[in-house]
Amino acid sequence: MEYAASTGGQGHGQPVEAELRILDLPTSNGIMVLGTIDPATRASWETSLNLLVNKGGGTVDLSRLSFTDVRGMSALIDAARRVQPPRSLTIRHPPGTVRKVLRLFWPEEAAQLITDDGRPT
Repeated sequence: MEYAASTGGQGHGQPVEAELRILDLPTSNGIMVLGTIDPATRASWETSLNLLVNKGGGTVDLSRLSFTDVRGMSALIDAARRVQPPRSLTIRHPPGTVRKVLRLFWPEEAAQLITDDGRPT
C-alpha cells in the first residue's frame, strides 16, 4: 500500500511542493511516513491511520517525517486510542519536535507510544 498527497504553493517566488508518502513497512505490520503532514495531506494521513487501526495496530515509523502540525499528531493519538488491547500502536524514530509535541500535549500517551532505540521520550 502506498498513499501520496501533494499540494503546490509559492515560496520565495519558487513553486513549493508539499508531499506526504506513506509506505508499508516490509518487516512488520505498520507504515513509514515520508514528508509533511499538514492540512493539504491530512486526509491521506488519516486514511492510513484508519487502515492501520482496522488491522489491529502496528508500528508508525516517523524517521523520514519532515513536518507535522499538531492536528496530525492529534490524529495519531486518536488512532492509538482506538486500537483494542492487547494490541497497540507504536511510534518508531520520531523527530525531536514530534517528541516535544507529544510530551507537551499527550504526556501519558507519549510514554506508551514511542518504542524506538531506547532514547527517553
